[in-house]
Amino acid sequence: MSISTGATQCAVIAFGCNDDGQLGTGAKRRPTLALDDVSASNFPNQLDGLAGEEIIAVSCGSRHTMALTAAGTVYSWGWGSMGQLGHGDLKSINEPQKIAFFELDGLVVDYISCGGCHSAAVTNDGTLYMWGESHWGQLGLPKEFEAAHESLPVKCPMPEGNANEKILKISCGGTHTAALTSLGRVYVWGRGDSGQLGIGAAWLKDTEDEGLLGVSRPRLLEGFNGEKVVQVACGAFHSAAVTEEGHVYIWGKEDYGMLGVGQTSDQQTPKRVEFFDAIPAL
Repeated sequence: MSISTGATQCAVIAFGCNDDGQLGTGAKRRPTLALDDVSASNFPNQLDGLAGEEIIAVSCGSRHTMALTAAGTVYSWGWGSMGQLGHGDLKSINEPQKIAFFELDGLVVDYISCGGCHSAAVTNDGTLYMWGESHWGQLGLPKEFEAAHESLPVKCPMPEGNANEKILKISCGGTHTAALTSLGRVYVWGRGDSGQLGIGAAWLKDTEDEGLLGVSRPRLLEGFNGEKVVQVACGAFHSAAVTEEGHVYIWGKEDYGMLGVGQTSDQQTPKRVEFFDAIPAL
């Protein structure tokens, strides 16, 4: 997914698999002939459903997509059977549809992220909203939310800390989530059995989340040597962060060398990637 912006126009361009309508082009059916394949697109297609909107960000999940406008409106489309589209149902849609929840409540969204089957948004007052699959605790919701999924955005309460600390950015992984605060701190929650939370074996000692293979409530992530974090990103089973000093930290599942630290075992806590020390990351 990419964005093309001109002086007076803005377009969202999509290409790839479209089995669940995640491209948002309005086409969704299985191909009958090799020359008539609309379940995928090998070439970029402009999304007519977002025509006239100034798109400033997009995020792709496993089989769903979201777009954020300059006015703070959120659109979603694709697979929705876990409520990850945020429309209050479990339907899949093949064209962009505005998430009415935010508009009805007068909320302006600043940041969005799609995970495997869950989604997140941060409003301009630093409030975090989560929705979609919650089986692994990836929504970070209190115990009273025991459903397997939430089809409408739900406010995710963060641990009490500095009164001026707000959520700036959010990243949804396959089944875990990480939030970056205005103080440069990172909170993590969700599945953690591959080290993707970065908290080591701490989740094993949490009796409240017994059997979850992770933690269901946001937990402060240590391990950045006192450095302020400015970027955080979650993959399917691993995570990464960039600090103000330009250092890159990585943790989680080690498959295909994706941690970049030259080891073959999972990394349970943040580890600095020394390769970038001489080439500070942006």
